[in-house]
Amino acid sequence: MAGGGVGLLREPTQRSGRGDEQVLRLGASARAWRTLLLLALTVGFVAGSLVGQDTWWPFSPWRMFSTSTPPSGAVVAMAVEVRTAGETRWRPADLTPASIGLNRAEVEGRVPQIQSEPERLGTLALAHARLEPRSPRWTAVRLVRRESVLLDRRPTGEVRSTVLARWEAP
Repeated sequence: MAGGGVGLLREPTQRSGRGDEQVLRLGASARAWRTLLLLALTVGFVAGSLVGQDTWWPFSPWRMFSTSTPPSGAVVAMAVEVRTAGETRWRPADLTPASIGLNRAEVEGRVPQIQSEPERLGTLALAHARLEPRSPRWTAVRLVRRESVLLDRRPTGEVRSTVLARWEAP
C-alpha cells in the first residue's frame, strides 16, 4: 500500500517463508490509537471496579460476580404479581419481553423509581394488554420482594414477602 495507506499499514518488511505470502505490520499511528484505546478502556474498567456505581455501565462494578449470599442469610428476588377483573388472589406474572416488553433485570434495575412512583406499574399492565391482547387485562399490579431464607447454605422453606409498590386501575 505504498503511499495510500494513511499510516495504517506500511510496506511488508518480512516474508513468512511460505511462498509469496508477506507479513503486513501496523504502522505507528495504528499502533498508537489502539494502545490509547486499550489504555482508556483499562482505566474505565479499573475505575468502575474501584469506585463506580451501577449507572456507570459498562464500566460499573459487576456486583453480581463480586458478592455472595451468606451461608445463613437470604436469597432476594423481585417478583411482579397481578390481578385481573373478578380475581381476589394475586398471581405471579411473567417478567419477559413477550409478556411485558421488559425482562426481569430491567424491572429489578428500576425498583427505586417504581417505589417512588408506583403508577409506573400501570405501564406494565398497558404493555401486557398490548403484547397479549387475548389475555385478561391486569387491573392491579404489585412489586414484591421475596427473601428465601437459608440456613447453612440450605433453604429452610421460609419465604418472606414484602410489597414494595402497588398500582390499581382507576
